[in-house]
Amino acid sequence: MNKLNKFSRAIFAIAMMLIMEFPSQANDFVVDGIYYNYIDKTAKTVSVTFLGDTHTQYRYEYAGQITIPSTVTYDGIMYTVTKIGSYAFYECGVSSVTIPNSVTSIDDYAFYNTTLTSITIPNSVTSIGSYAFYGCGISSVTIPNSVTSIGDYAFNGCSSLASITIPNSVISIGSEAFNRTRWYSYH
Repeated sequence: MNKLNKFSRAIFAIAMMLIMEFPSQANDFVVDGIYYNYIDKTAKTVSVTFLGDTHTQYRYEYAGQITIPSTVTYDGIMYTVTKIGSYAFYECGVSSVTIPNSVTSIDDYAFYNTTLTSITIPNSVTSIGSYAFYGCGISSVTIPNSVTSIGDYAFNGCSSLASITIPNSVISIGSEAFNRTRWYSYH
């Protein structure tokens, strides 16, 4: 093998190692510090997402009080925010989140193990995913009449959670959805 071929292979190997060190970009765009993924470009819908890999320091991007807008404009196009995506606020330092009435689902692990103490789930939400609020610091939650399903472990480990209102519209509650909460120990 000639010297140029060895050099080219070495450069290629180094480049590949460097590429693998950087976390994958998990979002399509960012506006006002909130990251989004396209759900349907034709329907102009997006979900709130996270920056980077859930196993890196980039997952801590969100902190404090967050207000999610119902619409967001990017590259001159207005999109409707219809989902809080999986892992969106995973292990972040958010204390409160305002969710707009345009959001219809809160996906798996959306607020997993956050410092969240206050949340209002709007009447537009129809599903709450598995582990969605697992380990959060919320003390009370009212599930709106629009919700029909609550995933496995959705509020599990929310040790401060003492008050929950669940409407008759909920037809499916996943395994251990409210286990390890103050409310669960009384019911």
